[in-house]
Amino acid sequence: MKSLYCRILILATLLGGATSCAEWLDVQPKTSVEQDDLFARETGFKDALTGFYLLMGTENLYAQNLTYSYLDMLAGRYESAPEIYDWSALYAYDGTYESTVNTIYSKIYNIIANINNFLYFVDAKRDVITTPDYYETMKGEALGLRAFLHFDLLRLFGPVYSQNPDGKAVPYRKAFNNEATPILTAREVLDLCIADLLEAEKLLDGHDSEIFNYDDTADAFTEMRQMRMNLWAVRAMLARAYCYKGDSESKALALQYATQVIESGKFSLSTYNSITAAPIMPTEQIFALYIDEYDEIVDPVFIDASSSNILSAYQSTIETWYETSSGGASDKRYQTFRNVSDNGKIKKVSQKYNQSYYSSSRDNYSGINSQPLIRLAEMYYIAAECEPVATTAASYLNAVIVTRTGQNSPTQTQNFDQIDSRQIYGQVTGQTVRVNELMKEYVKEFYGEGQLFFFYKRHNFKTFSNCPAPQDDMTTHYQMPLPDDEYTFGNNN
Repeated sequence: MKSLYCRILILATLLGGATSCAEWLDVQPKTSVEQDDLFARETGFKDALTGFYLLMGTENLYAQNLTYSYLDMLAGRYESAPEIYDWSALYAYDGTYESTVNTIYSKIYNIIANINNFLYFVDAKRDVITTPDYYETMKGEALGLRAFLHFDLLRLFGPVYSQNPDGKAVPYRKAFNNEATPILTAREVLDLCIADLLEAEKLLDGHDSEIFNYDDTADAFTEMRQMRMNLWAVRAMLARAYCYKGDSESKALALQYATQVIESGKFSLSTYNSITAAPIMPTEQIFALYIDEYDEIVDPVFIDASSSNILSAYQSTIETWYETSSGGASDKRYQTFRNVSDNGKIKKVSQKYNQSYYSSSRDNYSGINSQPLIRLAEMYYIAAECEPVATTAASYLNAVIVTRTGQNSPTQTQNFDQIDSRQIYGQVTGQTVRVNELMKEYVKEFYGEGQLFFFYKRHNFKTFSNCPAPQDDMTTHYQMPLPDDEYTFGNNN
């Protein structure tokens, strides 16, 4: 399997492996020959498509920086980490972390360039794709991935959407060429994401196999669809995108898509007793990445690191977040942390990515070597955010909470959409009761998954628990600056 992945990665890199805008848009004649050869047969399309996921699953992107590492550091998840001594420097996007930020930008656009090249050839060479449903599935996946990646670029490099939807964000690249693409407003980027997702939905509907486990009787390309941008991942992304848009019409559409996913029967919330055994929650994975030998990436920061450098927060901090003084000790998400002693102080370390928890058996998917990018719980949270009736909204939250805590503790709905006067984690946030109840769940649920920072940004939290910002206002820290190369090579002066 590893040798196959290496071969696919090389094939994908041939489509545009350099990092700068000038380089990865420069298609040399030799590369063009390789592309023509690659896309001369159906297996070449399969290999190239798989290559996109492999490129996403690197440490610069979703195998580290865009999940449990840099993004969760920005969200105040940790109080110790390898070689970090000044937490406020995390927001030095044009200083200490300029290379990190620029690499995220260039690597994502590199994958988008590959996808656009694929989309050209999938139509130009459609005649070589002969297996029923392959064309629709492949093109739908590629369009869904293009939207997914642009959406994350928007969430990183765009303004706080609720405050400035017409502020400049990022380019939306739809062609593989060396022509300059203008920087669009956040609204324009979001609308293009939604358009790609809607087209992907049409292509995948009726053609996606919808097989979400191992199936030795099925075509190997069509099993384990949660490891690809499948039909339900596209619908989950539509729920995300419409919720991000935030107007009343869009929230109604977000609720519609979220409930479709919830009611599809394809995924199920983890049972109370299964969470500590499999904190990755495999039955909830709508879209995830398979990362071969993931332990080699995660063990150095969660398992094998010294007690002073391990990615962790102090016990008192974790206990506050999981509200252990008021019944939260029964929360299975809290129980998945392990204790580490550091100079007499106890730190809590997430075990979500401890690969020893997961079996490689093909009897049933365990979550081994996976990095979740969209899970079912988020669909419940989107439904809770977008449902206009307070009691119904709270029922979506409670459905998740009861599976995590084993207790039926109804969410407060009094003054649900009024400004919350309570202190949440020691702070009066200025948010509504509804948003604060959601925030508490995002803190508990998505530890190590990178979604909390996006939640804080979307709701424009001025500060938050354990916020590493050097001032009491996050607004200036939510938007990463575009790399200088974008203005140089992209002609976006």
